[in-house]
Formats: sequence, structure tokens, C-alpha cells
Amino acid sequence: MGNNNQKAPLRKAQSVPDTQILDINADSGRSKGGGSNWKLFKGKSTTHLNKIDHTDSGDKSSSAQAAVPLVEALFLPDFPVKNKETDTDFDIIDVIAKGAYGNVVKVRREDDKQYYAMKMLDKKQIIVESAIQQCKDEAAIQSILGDHPFIVKCHEYWQSRKHLYIVLEYIPFGDMFTLWTFHGYFPEKIVKLYVAELAMVLDYLHKSGVIYRDMKMENLLFDMEGHIQLTDFGLAKWLARGEKTRTVCGTLQYMAPEILAVYPYGHTADWWSLGILMYAMLVGKYPVDGAKDHIEMAQRVLDSDYLCPNCVSDDAQDVVNKLLMKSPQKRLVDLYSFQNMRLFRNLNFTNIIEKKINPTAVVPPDFFPMTGVSYSYAPGSTHSNDSFQDFDCVWNLPNGTDKPVYV
Repeated sequence: MGNNNQKAPLRKAQSVPDTQILDINADSGRSKGGGSNWKLFKGKSTTHLNKIDHTDSGDKSSSAQAAVPLVEALFLPDFPVKNKETDTDFDIIDVIAKGAYGNVVKVRREDDKQYYAMKMLDKKQIIVESAIQQCKDEAAIQSILGDHPFIVKCHEYWQSRKHLYIVLEYIPFGDMFTLWTFHGYFPEKIVKLYVAELAMVLDYLHKSGVIYRDMKMENLLFDMEGHIQLTDFGLAKWLARGEKTRTVCGTLQYMAPEILAVYPYGHTADWWSLGILMYAMLVGKYPVDGAKDHIEMAQRVLDSDYLCPNCVSDDAQDVVNKLLMKSPQKRLVDLYSFQNMRLFRNLNFTNIIEKKINPTAVVPPDFFPMTGVSYSYAPGSTHSNDSFQDFDCVWNLPNGTDKPVYV
């Protein structure tokens, strides 16, 4: 089932961090290559990197009562300082992907010889961009809520002098963006199952007091049976039910109208992103083309009716319509109402959460290549020194506002 649609080549959508400074001429503290040189880390252990960090820092204190360095204290107690004499070590195998503040690498744990994915985040860049709390929230949320069957589990996290480390379950079976780009669109049966799995994830996160804010194909991995595994909680935030936030962040084509309009928003914004994802899976393209900034994108969203082609069933179109209600007060935003939609009435949600419905059983045998191939950013790729090269847009906020609102 190849891509028969004559659509333009797609590239992975990049999230705009919620702490990103908007002045493109400002010195963001990034290295000239746009991130740390991962080739220097390949083949080395985390203990070795910790030694390099402490050597490079010029720490010459020999006093047992020495004060905790500020660069470590800023991340305490959330990120403990690793004790290299007692803590388990990891060998770095290769790079998996490039993130906003560092690389995601494949590692092997020395004691159990198992593979994991490890985020190595550059403290200097995090501090310069005022993203300390963002990183603390990411690690805490994924660690506390990662036992859900459709969320990538976070095993542990710590800090060295120059880096933060977050160890995640290694999922080598590919991502949704890769699969979608290959096929062009998904059969409605698999879309129904995936949307149901993601609705259960959103319901779980929101009831736990978390807004995710970065629902997109690039953050959806597959386990061995093809089930969704949600990853990358870099934009997630603790937010109680009924509360609002105003941070401008996310991926442009998935952003809800209230975010694009720079209005206060809540958990309902995540359900809009699910609607965009559902439309793209069914149709093979995004419902609205990308824009140069959020102002233009907001107008395009206002003008769009989000109608799917006739090949999409009326029941599926009804779900899309209710998820993509431009008024958050009228939007489909709870699992109970979701389950009662006609499209899902014959779907047993208990069987879904228990993984008794196998995605590979509802599609042709060759639908899932499960090769682990990804279109992720390759650190060796040629790209400009522009700090915003990998983003979909640079924000143009209202007059008198030079950066996002942080709350």
C-alpha cells in the first residue's frame, strides 16, 4: 500500500519550545553547529562523560564541605547528581534523534545489557533559554505517568555538571510520521483504533493534571504489535482541570485556534490536535497548509471547514467535526462522549486499554514494515547556523510583545 497521492514531499514538523526567545538576532547561547557534537560521545560511557564534565568545569575544590555548584543546584532536587561509584552506567551506542536541547541516543545498560533511549540535554542552553522548569516537568511527568500502556516509560533521570540525562524505554519499531509518509493515508479501521488509543491517553493525562501540547505524528512511536507509544513530554505541563495557561508553544499545524489567537487555553487544546491528527491519517494531508506565522495560520483555520473527501465515512467525519470545533466550549473533550460517538460504539475500550485488539490484525500483513527506520533529524545533516532553521515558523506576536507569555 504505497503513497499514490501526488502530494509534495513532507518534512517532519518541529515544535516551537514554550520558552523560545522570538528575536532571531538574539544570542541564544547555542553552539555554532546548532547543538552538541554527538560524535564526541559515541562509544563512551556516561561515567566517562561525567568525568569530562567535571574536568572541563575547572572544579578544583578539595573541601568535603564545598558548596553545591549553582549549575547543579538549579536542577536539584528533581535531577539528582549521579554518584559514579554506585550508579549504573550506560554505554552510548548511536544517535537516534535531535531534540530542542540536545540529542536522543541509543544506550546499553551495563548491568542488564538492555537497550534504552537516553536524552542528553545541554544545561547551558536550557539555562539561557529559561527552560529549567520545563525540563523538570518533562522528566517528572513522564516518570510518574509513564506506566500507561500507550506512553513511553521513563526509567530514571539525573544530572552531571553540564548535562541532564533522561533514560526512556527504547522503542525500535518506527514512528507514525514515517509510516504515514510511506502509505499516504491510513485505512479507517486503523485510524479508528489509533484515535481511540490516543483519546484514552489524553483522558488519562488530563485527569492526572497534565496538558500535553505536542500531539503530532512525530511523537507517536509503535510497539512490536503496532500499538501507539506516546513520547516527548518536552512541552507537557502540570495543569489542573479547569485551569488555563497562555504559553505559545506546540507545532503550528496542530495548534488550536485559541492558542493561535494567543488566548488563555486549557486541556481542550489537546483534543483539537487529536482532530488534526485524525484528519491527516484519514485524508493523507493536513487540513490546512502551513503558514509563515501564527496570525496567518489563525486566519486559515478560521476559513477552513475541515470536510474530508467522500471516501471518508460519515461517522468518521462526525468525529472530526466535533474534535475540530473552533469554540473550545463546543469541542468534543471527554472520553465518555467520545465512546458514545457512532464510530466507536462497537469498539470495546476495555479491550483497547488491555491491548487485546491488535492493530496488525486490522490492516494488510505488509502494512507495518517495523524496520525501525525513521525520518528523524540526522545530526550529520547539513543545515544553516540559523537557530530557527528547524522550526516551522517564527512567531509574530501582537505589538508590544517580544516573546511568549510564560505562566
